Amino acid sequence: MCGFVISIGNFSELELKQATQSIVYRGPDDTNFYFNEKNKIKIGFNRLSIIDINNGRQPFISEDGNCVIAYNGEIYNADVLRKELQQQSIKFKTRNSDTEVFLRGYQFWGTKIFNKIDGMFAVAIIDYKINKVIVARDKFGEKPVFYSRNKNGLLIGSELHIFKNFHDVDISFDSFSLKRYFIFGFVPAPNTIYKNIFKIKNSHYQEFDLKNFEQKNFKYNDFVNTQNLKVEGDPIDYLDELLKESVKSRLVTDQKIGLFLSGGIDSSLIASYAKELNQDIESYTVSVKGETFDEIKKAKNISSYLNIKNNSIDLDKNIFNNISDNILKKIDEPLGAPTFIPLYQVSKLASNKVKSVLSGDGGDEVFGGYEIFKYLKIFNLFKFFLNKKTSSLLELLLYFLPVSKKNLSLDFKIRRYIRGIQFSEIYRNTMFLSPISINELEEIFNEKININDFFLDLQIFDEENKNLNYFDKTLMYYIQYYLPDLVCTRADRAGMLNSLEIRSPYLNPKILNFVLSRPNKEKADIFKTKKLLRDLLKRKLSKAHVDPTKTGFTFPIQSWLNIQEINNNKLLNVSKLQEMKQKHLNGETEYRNFFYSLKAFNNSTNKA
Repeated sequence: MCGFVISIGNFSELELKQATQSIVYRGPDDTNFYFNEKNKIKIGFNRLSIIDINNGRQPFISEDGNCVIAYNGEIYNADVLRKELQQQSIKFKTRNSDTEVFLRGYQFWGTKIFNKIDGMFAVAIIDYKINKVIVARDKFGEKPVFYSRNKNGLLIGSELHIFKNFHDVDISFDSFSLKRYFIFGFVPAPNTIYKNIFKIKNSHYQEFDLKNFEQKNFKYNDFVNTQNLKVEGDPIDYLDELLKESVKSRLVTDQKIGLFLSGGIDSSLIASYAKELNQDIESYTVSVKGETFDEIKKAKNISSYLNIKNNSIDLDKNIFNNISDNILKKIDEPLGAPTFIPLYQVSKLASNKVKSVLSGDGGDEVFGGYEIFKYLKIFNLFKFFLNKKTSSLLELLLYFLPVSKKNLSLDFKIRRYIRGIQFSEIYRNTMFLSPISINELEEIFNEKININDFFLDLQIFDEENKNLNYFDKTLMYYIQYYLPDLVCTRADRAGMLNSLEIRSPYLNPKILNFVLSRPNKEKADIFKTKKLLRDLLKRKLSKAHVDPTKTGFTFPIQSWLNIQEINNNKLLNVSKLQEMKQKHLNGETEYRNFFYSLKAFNNSTNKA
């Protein structure tokens, strides 16, 4: 796991080295550089040494000198790909470096290598034979990669932070992206919070010409078009084998590895497989002090049952107040995910002992674990009755529902559902998740929002997935939007800021293909989400008493977040913000996630 910076054009060596140093926490074990004066190419690379420690140094150069690779991630099927290449008489000079597999695979298969990989990666390959640099992001978007073009040339890197070290890079805020941030809780790719800096979308790659920097965008993977799986026999047995193999491949390392454990369905299943395959593995848990939020008892129960040593770290209101501002300042693009704080804390704990951990990330997105999946069938049956009038009638319910401080409380869920159902199906998922309404967004920015222009990408998404049933279309919404730019971004930043690699066995294309191939009745009903995983849990951990209640891996925002201390950003309507604060403090409504998002924006961009 690593971080890299690439400049092509009229940028100085000093700028490149300063930018590389600014993200040294991504790879503190080794820093290396590559310079090609003829082509004005400079690469800085920070390495977190995990696989083939002695021979996997980067940037990695092909023997003929035609290709140079800078790669951040892990290829879990590297051995399989290596054997395929060796059968083609391709020789390797390293023992088990997945970086060399990546480069040799590109030289043999070209960009088809991206689709052959099971793993997480952000990669830049300079190919002098075709005079291009190819920049790609993995299928699920686990690893980030950004780029910016200006009059001096092209910049590519692992974090937004690096661009502030180069002259003439436009780091002014993009108004459109800022508005979308407050609706989504993140900035969807390919945009960032800044005008002239972009990120590669998951399952995509860009080709840039090395001379004039003209670019072309390509989508190399489409999950939906892989729904051709036919399972013979019991599907839960099949899932059992899939998940065990995925965990096994993600345990491969030359260093010690651990796992995150909350005691819920997702992490408990991962822990059970990990213990079977690695008897010495330890678990790491964050104990969030607050009613309905703390998962420590559940984690201790599972770790005891599986005979896994559990390490824990506390997070309470005082700790939150002492650390949150500083932690949020470490990321350069705001992330409206309160779960980032506890994830950062448990990553900090784990990094004291290991360099990699397994995580349950992706279980909710791949298997449909969010509450909304319970009610999709009802929404589909009554979709003709869901409109603004229905929403207005349902809003009357809120007068009888006091604002709760509990995690995922009833009033919290009802407010989100009411916000979403007044919109057409195309926009509904986004507004279910949004902390504010479109009307409130218009008042905050003093600007009328054209909903069709604002959500043009959602219309494209809807058209691309028009043949999917209502359940799978919602599943793919979470895979395309929520997973790469919130869940995976959260894991990358929380882990890498602590020099820790987070691996997610659920984020395996074969597992998603399996889920998409199953009938909806096997996935969820009005009483249960992610039924496939629950059925597997019964077989694997029937005697462990796993608590399936969803807690959301967050903290008591309503009581911990001091709304009054959050500055009213000058880019927004201050009087509207004051009005929202007052309504929140009076208990008339709740804006907990919005004000956390504002806090994250203020802190993460304060250096811009």
